[in-house]
Amino acid sequence: MRLKQLGLHNYRRLLGTVMQDDHLFAGSIADNICFFDPEPSQQQIEYCSQQAAIHHEIVAMPMGYHTLVGDIGSGLSGGQKQRILLARALYKQPSLLVLDEATSHLDIDNEQAVNAAIAQLALTRILVAHRPETIAMAERILVLQDGVIVQDIVAPRFAPQS
Repeated sequence: MRLKQLGLHNYRRLLGTVMQDDHLFAGSIADNICFFDPEPSQQQIEYCSQQAAIHHEIVAMPMGYHTLVGDIGSGLSGGQKQRILLARALYKQPSLLVLDEATSHLDIDNEQAVNAAIAQLALTRILVAHRPETIAMAERILVLQDGVIVQDIVAPRFAPQS
């Protein structure tokens, strides 16, 4: 289907993104996850937080999901910000999730927890990454050099068996 036929509103609804330079907004953690949805679902907020491996840290905070964060997420670690941004991307239940260095501030254990949870979701993921641990999660790897695909690799565990 062509993008023009799909329409900008539907395109945005189908796409979730977490870019390496995304920011949180001044407001509560819940507001940042639901992106100021006029009718937020607390159940969906918590589900997305669990998928992003941040739920337990949020509920351990004195104000939980009502904890206020400043512009650009002041008061949170880099890894916490990235996982809240991931929960935000998952909140609208996208069909396509683009993650550009979205786990670069996470330790290996948290990254594995996030990747395992996201792998269970019915969506397509596009990962932009440098970390070998992140790349290892991919079914297909495209290696770019100067903006040109120089390698197209299907991970051995996903290759068709002959």
